[in-house]
Amino acid sequence: MGFPEILKEMVDNAKGGMAATIMAKDGMAIQNYVKDKSDYDVDSLGVEYARILEETKNACSMLKLGEVEELSVSAEDSTIITRLINKDYFIAIVLDSGGNFGKARYYLKKAAAGARKEF
Repeated sequence: MGFPEILKEMVDNAKGGMAATIMAKDGMAIQNYVKDKSDYDVDSLGVEYARILEETKNACSMLKLGEVEELSVSAEDSTIITRLINKDYFIAIVLDSGGNFGKARYYLKKAAAGARKEF
């Protein structure tokens, strides 16, 4: 299964899934998926979250907490969950405010494993 199918399956199966991306740690998009032609700016999300993820990794390293695996941010209208695929790439899913966080995490972990095989 390729990147487009991995992202589509993840977003479509997670209740409230709106969009997803696979990005390099420098913010370069590898593949995006936006459900129902939504006007969601996945590229900007990826660039900003690449920076946040890198800062979080640095903080965890400095505090000797171990490697970052996943990062989530809940806002008023959406939740974004990111998971590292490997040291150079991450995958993220965007949920609407009514999305199922637990189910999204399950599909995100599954998608990250599938994407890892593609690299």
